[in-house]
Amino acid sequence: LEVEVRHSRHYPLGDQIAPLVGFYGKDGAQEGLEMSYDFLLDGTNGREKLYKNAKQEIISKPIEIINKVPGKDIILTIDSTIQFYAYKYLAEAVKNNNAKSGSVIVLDNKKGEILAIASYPSYNPNDPMRSIQKNRALVDAYEFGSAIKPILLSFAIDEEVIDLDEEISTPQRFEIEKKIISDPKNYQSLKPMDIIAYSSQVGATKVALKTGYDSIKKNYLNFGFSKPISINFPSSSLGYFNFKDSVSERELAALGYGYGFEVSPYQLASAYSVFANGGVLKDFVIIKDEPVISQQVISKESADYILQSLEAVVEYGTGKLAGLKNFDTGGKTSTVHKVSMSGYKDDSYRASFVGIAPADEKSLTIMVSIDNPSLNSYSGGAVAAPVFAKIADSTLNYLGY
Repeated sequence: LEVEVRHSRHYPLGDQIAPLVGFYGKDGAQEGLEMSYDFLLDGTNGREKLYKNAKQEIISKPIEIINKVPGKDIILTIDSTIQFYAYKYLAEAVKNNNAKSGSVIVLDNKKGEILAIASYPSYNPNDPMRSIQKNRALVDAYEFGSAIKPILLSFAIDEEVIDLDEEISTPQRFEIEKKIISDPKNYQSLKPMDIIAYSSQVGATKVALKTGYDSIKKNYLNFGFSKPISINFPSSSLGYFNFKDSVSERELAALGYGYGFEVSPYQLASAYSVFANGGVLKDFVIIKDEPVISQQVISKESADYILQSLEAVVEYGTGKLAGLKNFDTGGKTSTVHKVSMSGYKDDSYRASFVGIAPADEKSLTIMVSIDNPSLNSYSGGAVAAPVFAKIADSTLNYLGY
């Protein structure tokens, strides 16, 4: 009687986390963190030799030629309960809005750890007939529109390009090089906080023109855009920024309100954590006990002001549906036209919300992005903000706030 021992992987969280973890198949590590850390998990097979006599009988003890090195365990910072909430509410939102796909990221601002990364649609890694889906939070990159405005203004404040109490002229329509930039109403003039709260395109344009291309480019690089992310993940996106010596005023305006360059959902979530961490950008980790590298990219005063502005977005601006009953929150909506081969599509959008909860403790940064929701309801405030609220409320209650 011969007994054959076989080892196989089982993934208890299944489709909730498959696009992040990946799987180990008959051809070895496939996809995700399984592939990234296979060199640690797999170890090294040992080899032994045996001496046999003429009758092919073993006449010696095994002699080790190559030492067997067992694989090592790695422990993720992912919290399975928070991952469950992130995936559950994301999947519901994609289905309820007849959307194409979506992603969610939850960051622990204080520890510098990633608590959840959800991507939908997903797949069951335990099913041999699995249909692999990519991790949209880490692999995709696209224009994020209005969610970039707080990042622009934070640097403009530090550079004293604008004053906190300054009234910036914001007519409803503003023309640059034969392009009309418009707001939904004539605000006449807005303070920087209200440019963020009401998501004024004209206001962001005015600030971008005063800040200048070199300063904007430096600021976006400081926030981690177009740079490798801190997670070892296959095919993770760097984003895209078309570096030039100079740009037209029209291009400069677009950079101010979040068009003309691409970032990944993870990069944007990481950037927003700066406002929770007093102006410090952290290289978030996904492996327990890895060192967290930090860098001051804006002043604490600027970060605190932007955080107040993000609270205003939820209190009276475009993100009211991100509000919670028992906690104050802050964040920013974003609704962008998707790109086609011939330009921007008039009937295809990406809705996002990225925010911080609770606003006083500044504990979590939560990023929600929904791709191509139905035209009945497609704005970041209507589609993504409620998902943020559900994830934030469930997570904060679970963590005992």
